[in-house]
Amino acid sequence: MREASDYVLIGGGLASAAAAQAIRTRDPERSIVIVGEEIHPPYERPPLSKDYLLSDEWTSEKAFLKPDGFYADKRIELRTGVKATAIDRVARTVMLNTGDRVRYEKLLLATGARARRLNGQGRDLAGVFVLRTLSDAEALRRAILQSKRAVMVGAGYIGMEVASACAQRGIETTVVDRNNRPWSGFASPALGGFLREYYEARGVRFLLGDEVATFVGDGQLAAVTTKSGEKIEADLAVVGIGAILNTELAREAGLEVDERHGVKVNAFLQTADPHIWAAGDIAFFEDLALDRQWHVEHFMNAEWQGDAAGAIMAGERKPYNKVAYFFSDLFDIHMCLRGAPSAGTQTVVLGDLPGAEFVELSHDHAGRLQMGVAITRDPSRLDPLADILEGLIRERANVQALSAAAFDL
Repeated sequence: MREASDYVLIGGGLASAAAAQAIRTRDPERSIVIVGEEIHPPYERPPLSKDYLLSDEWTSEKAFLKPDGFYADKRIELRTGVKATAIDRVARTVMLNTGDRVRYEKLLLATGARARRLNGQGRDLAGVFVLRTLSDAEALRRAILQSKRAVMVGAGYIGMEVASACAQRGIETTVVDRNNRPWSGFASPALGGFLREYYEARGVRFLLGDEVATFVGDGQLAAVTTKSGEKIEADLAVVGIGAILNTELAREAGLEVDERHGVKVNAFLQTADPHIWAAGDIAFFEDLALDRQWHVEHFMNAEWQGDAAGAIMAGERKPYNKVAYFFSDLFDIHMCLRGAPSAGTQTVVLGDLPGAEFVELSHDHAGRLQMGVAITRDPSRLDPLADILEGLIRERANVQALSAAAFDL
């Protein structure tokens, strides 16, 4: 590896890949290095809990963001399977676990997050999985092909998406969550109730208001017990209880890090150190669109912030200004969310909730739209619905003045 690079991007995921491309578009000559801990080149994470688990034909290579030769053609040095262990901000040097050091002019931190694991007896049994990386997905799919009974620990994005995949594979599936409804982080009782009924009609069982206590088995998972005393026979369990931000490198380098939200940056994704930026899951950023400071853990945010950070590092002076976008696919329905999950204090549903063609709008005490969730059976409608929601959120639209016709419902 070169001893110095103009741009060093730490993190081998989507944010770094987007940043590298944005830099190269604007700066065709100077050197770029991506340092990634995973063995794979940058790839898309969303399919790992959806298409990848549903189709035996969905290869790992299909998840890769760029075709073979892209990084070499663009003169972007890609180092996979390499971990950055320390940053010397005075010397502007990154230390790697290979023993190499690389000096930078501009540094991007895009270290992402890792799956949160459940502490408890049996967590290391064969058959107990988390799902975060492509390697996780490869192992999980192999197990799904042999599974008869599965338990999802958590009813968030990962738990609900993997439950959908397992049920469609004919696996007897149970979802356990300590909260009283799926997607409890942002779903109203109406939306959570809709999801539960939709899943139950397709054979999925829910144990809500309960928690997994232990994983039981002799080397291989055989059952899961809950704190209420339930025992569920299972040969597969997937723990989807959130993620832990990979902020250790930034913290040890002396950058300002919020324990919950990550590395503090301004609207230009720049830290207090003028040579260091952050993007993706770990960026605790000034959100100009929603007028708040927070972090966002999702594919679109990583792509958008990576692209914005790369452009800014290459000389543009345009602040990051996107309305957060989340999406999911569950059985034959498709969801998008715009805005801040859990924002707003009251909700309104417009459209046909039982028919899975509706939007749920969350607003503040003044009636201003803070978050919108759209559910549809038609995937071609998702992007138009997302665009409508974005526009209304930027306008601070009054929810009481909206009708289903605004969304063509």
